[in-house]
Amino acid sequence: MMATPLRVLLLATVLMSRVGLAPVVTAAERWAGEAAVVTEFIQVQRGDATLLVEIQSPAAGRLAARPLLLLNLSGDRQSSLKDGSLGEPARVFLSEGHRVATFDLPAHGERIDRRGSGIDGLRERFIAGDDPFALVIADGKAVIDELLRRGLMETGRVLVCGVSRAGYCAIRLAAADARISSVAALAPVTDWRELREFAAVKDRADVAALTLDHFVEPLVGRRLYVTIGNADIRVSTAACTRFVFALNAAEQRRALTSSQLRYDLVDDTVGHALATRWRQEGARFLLRTGQSAEPTARP
Repeated sequence: MMATPLRVLLLATVLMSRVGLAPVVTAAERWAGEAAVVTEFIQVQRGDATLLVEIQSPAAGRLAARPLLLLNLSGDRQSSLKDGSLGEPARVFLSEGHRVATFDLPAHGERIDRRGSGIDGLRERFIAGDDPFALVIADGKAVIDELLRRGLMETGRVLVCGVSRAGYCAIRLAAADARISSVAALAPVTDWRELREFAAVKDRADVAALTLDHFVEPLVGRRLYVTIGNADIRVSTAACTRFVFALNAAEQRRALTSSQLRYDLVDDTVGHALATRWRQEGARFLLRTGQSAEPTARP
């Protein structure tokens, strides 16, 4: 049977502002076979800057009674959503009736400036004293605030997933905001000194201080899924394993009788290209733990 062609129906070019809230910029409904997705763009004010957030929801009738919200991060917005190259977690969540939101990381998408793009851009910002990782944390908290204010999610039902560089950001955000009930990090950067882009500055104390081993205490007892290939030389399997061991040691120091940390070191992945099944498994971990989570108070 021939596949149903993708078609897009523009529901509204600019929706009216809700009282006291930033405006929704656009909304559109897409059909791809049986999977209808509603897309919205909202603006989150961040001091003098505005952060554009893209949200995808199942169409009317497909939304879960108590939808979770997945904040799915990769680099740029387009890669992180249903039709994106790194959108596997988003596809899983939408198929189960839950919402997905994302935004561009600094030095990615629409946030590229003269200091460069990608990991090079992150490095240049950091060594100039403009910490992009602290910015992602502030961005993520502001996005959660706004989505709660709009009623697009419930307290305690937000989850975060990130891949590679965004996996680092997802873990840092979860460590900084206890409202995040579960986090999944797919082939994450855990120590920037292992990356070739940071080779010239790897001996700096401030770069060493970025290592995720230094952020394990707020993650003790938290729901965390980490997966990586067993020979990932791009972000270092060894560094990722050290982080997991550091978190495990922190949990032992607290005398936890059980842990909610899961680590999958996989053998079916070539290099840094994590197999699709593990991206899906990360999403399923978030679904399971998110649906069973109790609301968490903001720190």
